[in-house]
Amino acid sequence: MTIKAASSSKLSIKLSKTSYTYDKDKHKPSVTVKDSSGNKISSKYYTITYSNKNSKYVGKYTVKIKFKGNYSGTKTLTYTIKPKSTSISKITAKSKGFTVKWKKQATQTTGYQIQYSTSKDFSNAKTVTISKNSTTSKTIKKLKSKKKYYVRVRTYKTVDGKKYYSSWSKTQKVTTKK
Repeated sequence: MTIKAASSSKLSIKLSKTSYTYDKDKHKPSVTVKDSSGNKISSKYYTITYSNKNSKYVGKYTVKIKFKGNYSGTKTLTYTIKPKSTSISKITAKSKGFTVKWKKQATQTTGYQIQYSTSKDFSNAKTVTISKNSTTSKTIKKLKSKKKYYVRVRTYKTVDGKKYYSSWSKTQKVTTKK
């Protein structure tokens, strides 16, 4: 919705942060409202309502800013809490494949994704989804022999049918055996 000011200037409305990583703490980003000249608008001209008082779990949350006084209208912004990431603990080369092991991340995690590619920038990468957060290894087969692969892993959590992903682990390399 468009916010109308008494001076008909456009307002810039921003959250201090739009993405957090799950860490057991509640997260509520602060709101900054500025006019078209970049001057901060006093919080007495708006009220802020957070969608969920318990915003510490993985998911998407909304912040509603309702204007009053010299300003009118409402604006809704969103922020997300992503699952904690994991790291690769070991990669073992196999004949035309490899086995990757990673650190278990059971809290606020549904499963994992493994991505591998012959390219450092992961172009044409293949992604394998592991749907159990108790699984901590996977063997990838039917690859080319004596070929270098780049591998990384991330966690995900499904909330209300939508998947939220952590950042990728550090990339590791493995060369398949004959």
